[in-house]
Amino acid sequence: MKIYFFIITLFTFSFNTLKSSETLYATKSISNFYMNPSIDAPVIYPIDSGKEMILISKKEGWLNLLDKQTGLVGWSSDENFSGDKPTKSIQSKDYEESFKIFKERVLEMSKSIKEAISIDTFVDVEHLGGAAAVVIAEDDWFKGRRHANQAFQVYEMWKNQNQSPSFLSFKNLKKEEQFIILSGPHRPRYLKSSK
Repeated sequence: MKIYFFIITLFTFSFNTLKSSETLYATKSISNFYMNPSIDAPVIYPIDSGKEMILISKKEGWLNLLDKQTGLVGWSSDENFSGDKPTKSIQSKDYEESFKIFKERVLEMSKSIKEAISIDTFVDVEHLGGAAAVVIAEDDWFKGRRHANQAFQVYEMWKNQNQSPSFLSFKNLKKEEQFIILSGPHRPRYLKSSK
């Protein structure tokens, strides 16, 4: 039931009007973005200092937040955020370097698949910041039988590169999101776009 609620919230939120447009900034060197307002809830991904989020609501020491970069809605402790942007961002991990390595690996994987079975797969990879990225794939790849398995392989590469919970969006050539994969409590979650 929780998964269905999360999916509905995740994909219908962008069509709802925000009650609050207050921008908040992460103040801790690293904090977590949770699926529910509990430290026992699954972590969507870690948030670095200076990360900008939109406040949706508050609940008993928790903030319900929208990450504009990924479109995901989640929760974080209110002690991790402030209305003032930190003057100095402290990044605990070099996600830029991780992303460069990841992008090279994905494009190399795409090239190998093309050489082995003559199927075009991944065209480009974009970094959204932190542990969030987008893979742009050929439109026909999404129609293939193997696309979900390959997507999970790519996600595992990204998660292992970050050594933390991560978020990966898969978009077609028109940059329309087809599905996302993010960390789950036992295994990664595959969530289809509502389009």
